[in-house]
Amino acid sequence: MNNATHIPSSGGTFGLERETLRVTSDGRMAHTPHPFPEDAHIVKDFCENQAEINTGVHAAAQGAVDELLEQSKRLCAAIRGRGERLWLYSNPPMIKNADDIPVAVFHGEQKSKYDYRLYLAEKYGKYIMTLSGIHVNYSLPEELLRAQFASSGATDYSEYKNAAYLRLAQGMTEYGFLLNLLLSASPICDGSYFDPARSGETVVTDYASLRCGKDGYWNDFTPILCYDSVQAYAQSIQKYLDEDVLAGVSELYYPIRLKPRGANRLELLTQYGVNHIELRNIDVNPFSESGVDVRDLEFIELLCLWVYHTYADALSEENQRRAVGNFKTAALLDIDSATVLTPQGERLTVREAGNRVLDTMRTYYGEDQRATALLQYQQDKLKPPGRRYAERVIKDFTEKYDDVMK
Repeated sequence: MNNATHIPSSGGTFGLERETLRVTSDGRMAHTPHPFPEDAHIVKDFCENQAEINTGVHAAAQGAVDELLEQSKRLCAAIRGRGERLWLYSNPPMIKNADDIPVAVFHGEQKSKYDYRLYLAEKYGKYIMTLSGIHVNYSLPEELLRAQFASSGATDYSEYKNAAYLRLAQGMTEYGFLLNLLLSASPICDGSYFDPARSGETVVTDYASLRCGKDGYWNDFTPILCYDSVQAYAQSIQKYLDEDVLAGVSELYYPIRLKPRGANRLELLTQYGVNHIELRNIDVNPFSESGVDVRDLEFIELLCLWVYHTYADALSEENQRRAVGNFKTAALLDIDSATVLTPQGERLTVREAGNRVLDTMRTYYGEDQRATALLQYQQDKLKPPGRRYAERVIKDFTEKYDDVMK
């Protein structure tokens, strides 16, 4: 069956967030003030020398990438006179000690942001907070949703749309390990991240993505979420807040999140419904000037649309735990020894599992040339040896990890 009609010409909408560190010309953590204190597009993240670059919402992946590059260049121009650059990677440069990671300071009405960061530093430690990545915010095509609603027999569009996103979130939790497998790009790190005595030593870790692996950016428990309704989804998160397991909804370190329009608040989610899905497990790509390759974003859209049209299972607690385990396993560098578990209980190597999903998607999209090209780009990464971003990073950057190239 040719499903080219399932690939809208306009597509969904994209918004990007890129976390990045400001470093000196010799690749050390910068200690100057954040250059854009009043700019919504370039804000402080966890620490003063970590910026978050935010784009607006774009009707195509290319527009989001173009703006991300534009905002990145604006930040680079502002710090160039200080002798600073943006760090290329998701993993940090050499860290002298914890004082190299000054918690971002906020005053007045925003003081709670400072207090929250102090809490995170105490709970998780400062070092892990320097791990940076790309967050992809994606909205399904409104035209597609409305057309399918019209033929569904449903009577409430808001409920139909929320149900679509709840199904999408479950499917992307099931198949999101593919993003770790294909987009991970942070296998190397300065030794100081692990031990001050190893400062200046470039370490090749066991991970294609340190931040997505089992020792990376995760809560110290596995959240179990309810997808029966938006209200149930919000309540399953609120439970962790009420139990003081999480200090705020932003502390839910989960690779797939459903978000409302505007601020990330549960009351907005339940009142106005889901606006987009947030995918948080994408590494900064040092081979792309913007930090993300547009072909990867367009593949993410293909994956989301395939999941939207085909995923029909309910993600049980057991399957949520299994899926989280698959995420962590797929972040490993060795994808031929590590195995993931399918919903049917079958053990596959990570490479085998990735190829199986990509083959299924190719069958689904049929002869559509755009989909074929995008899927081929991803499948080529799985052809040994050494074609994934992580493997290319080891080859190209291990000898010059501390070089600053932007």
